[in-house]
Amino acid sequence: MRLLSLFVTIVALTAFALMPLGIAVGQQASPGRVLPDAVHSGETFDVTVNFIAPADKFNAIVLSDLAPADWNVTVDETWCTPNADAFTGAGNKAEITWFGEPDVGFDNGTTFTALYKVTVPDDASLGIYAFNGSVEYYVGPDGPYSENTTGGSQIEVAGEGGIGLWWIITIVVGIAIIVVAVLVVRRRGI
Repeated sequence: MRLLSLFVTIVALTAFALMPLGIAVGQQASPGRVLPDAVHSGETFDVTVNFIAPADKFNAIVLSDLAPADWNVTVDETWCTPNADAFTGAGNKAEITWFGEPDVGFDNGTTFTALYKVTVPDDASLGIYAFNGSVEYYVGPDGPYSENTTGGSQIEVAGEGGIGLWWIITIVVGIAIIVVAVLVVRRRGI
């Protein structure tokens, strides 16, 4: 019986000692990227990446996001919430950093929004292009943890001109409304 009691005590102490590690591993910032569905050659558009501090003392956060090759990225710390502490927009790579106060970091639940602008080359071919990136961070002294950015990962470079599907639907619905109104007016003799 003593052996069983000792075994249970060791298991309980081990579980208690490893609990903070299990909590830290289960936390996620869940970065998500928002892109427009389609753009045109030469167009400049916004890319937004949102994530949330998964724990207190969330610090040394680095968002690295890659636009398609040969596309140009522009970054400004004032476009981010909270304002970024450091940033780089070089070529097709946006890198945005928040340090957090030493030994304090950011509070659990703090929402981060990173915005940067991307310019499609004038000579970009029509087609689908990919974005990818990640957020790397620490929770207190533990880390680094790294999470891939989810959400919008592809964007279409569409052709210029022509009537889009939205306009076709709008025109058809408009004509249908006019036809129904004319029929109602004729039927009622107004």
